[in-house]
Amino acid sequence: MVHLPLPYTVGRQSHDGSGPAAKRSYPPSIAPNGANGSAPSLGVTSQTMPGAATQPRASLDVRIEAAVGSAAKARMLWREGFTPLEMENSRMDEREVRRQEVIFELVHTEADYVKDLRIMVDVLQRPMHELRLASAEQIDLVFGNIGEILELHEEINTALMERQRMQYPVVWDISDVLLPFVPRLRVYARYICNQDNALRLVDELRQTSNNFDVFWKERQLRPECRKLPIESFLVLPFQRLLKYPLLLRTLLASTAEHMPQHASARMVADQIDAWIKKIQDARTKLDSFACLDALSRALPSVDWAPLLRGEHRLAHSGAVRVAQCGASGALSPDEQATMWLFDAFLVVARTATP
Repeated sequence: MVHLPLPYTVGRQSHDGSGPAAKRSYPPSIAPNGANGSAPSLGVTSQTMPGAATQPRASLDVRIEAAVGSAAKARMLWREGFTPLEMENSRMDEREVRRQEVIFELVHTEADYVKDLRIMVDVLQRPMHELRLASAEQIDLVFGNIGEILELHEEINTALMERQRMQYPVVWDISDVLLPFVPRLRVYARYICNQDNALRLVDELRQTSNNFDVFWKERQLRPECRKLPIESFLVLPFQRLLKYPLLLRTLLASTAEHMPQHASARMVADQIDAWIKKIQDARTKLDSFACLDALSRALPSVDWAPLLRGEHRLAHSGAVRVAQCGASGALSPDEQATMWLFDAFLVVARTATP
C-alpha cells in the first residue's frame, strides 16, 4: 500500500512523523457539488504547527523511480493511494471515484508524456545534430517542430500539477485548466502532416547509414527509452492528441449532467475534437496532393494540370487485378495493377516490375 504523502494523521500514527496523533474526521457524505459548492473532500485533515502557515496539499507522484528503465511504466490508480477504511469512511460513490481516477490518469499521463517528449529532444534529436548523423534538414524533417510541442505541454503539465497540488486528494475540475491551451494545439498540424515522411526518412537512413542505424539501436537500449523502438516515440504526439477526447469523454460519463464540470468537460472535448478534425483534414489534403504529384511525374502523358489545381482527396489506394480489358494498349485481363481512388476520378496503372 502506498500512503498519501500528506501531513495528516490516522489513529495513533502520524503520517509525517511529527506532532501528536489526532483523530480523523470524515464528512457524513460527499455531495456531487461538495458541501457548500466547493470541491468534495475525502475527509483528509491537514495538521499544522501553531502559528505556521497552512500549506497546500502535495501532489502524489505515481511513478516509482526504482522502476525507471523497466519495459513497463509504474502506474497506480487514484484509489490505491488510500486505505480501504479511508475509502469506506469517505462514503464517496463509485461514480465520483471513477471521475477522480480519470482526472488522476489525465494529470499523470501528461507528466509521462512530457518526459517522453524530453527524451525525443534530449536523447534523440539534439545528439543527432551534435554527432552529425544526418544533415540538419533531414533531422528537422524527422522531428519536425517537436520543440514547440514540448514547450506547450510543459506549460500544460505545470498547470495540471498546480491544480492537483492545490486540491489533492479530490480534484474538483481540470477542464478549466485545459481550455486556454486548446487553441494552441494547432502546433500539431505541422508535425502530424509531416509524420509519414519522417518515418520513411528514418527507414531510409537506417538502411543507407550504418552510423545512423547503430545510433538508433543504441538509444533504444537506454533505460529511459524502455527498449521501445525509436519510431514509437515519433508517433507519440499524434497518439497523445487522440487520447485527450477519449479521456474527457470518459470523464463526462462519470460526471453528473447537472454538475458545472460536465458542461466544461464537454466544451473542451468538443473543441479538441474540432482541432483534431482540422489537422486530419490538412493531412489528408497534403497526402492527396503528394499522391497526385507523384502520379503526374510517373505518368507524364496524362494532362494532370486541372487536377493539381483542385483539392481532390484520395479515398483509397492499393493493388487490384483487372477483370476486363479496355481500349487497345490498356491493361490485359488478370494483369496486376495499382488503383488510386480519388473523390472525383479513378486511376489504374500497370504495376511496375523490378
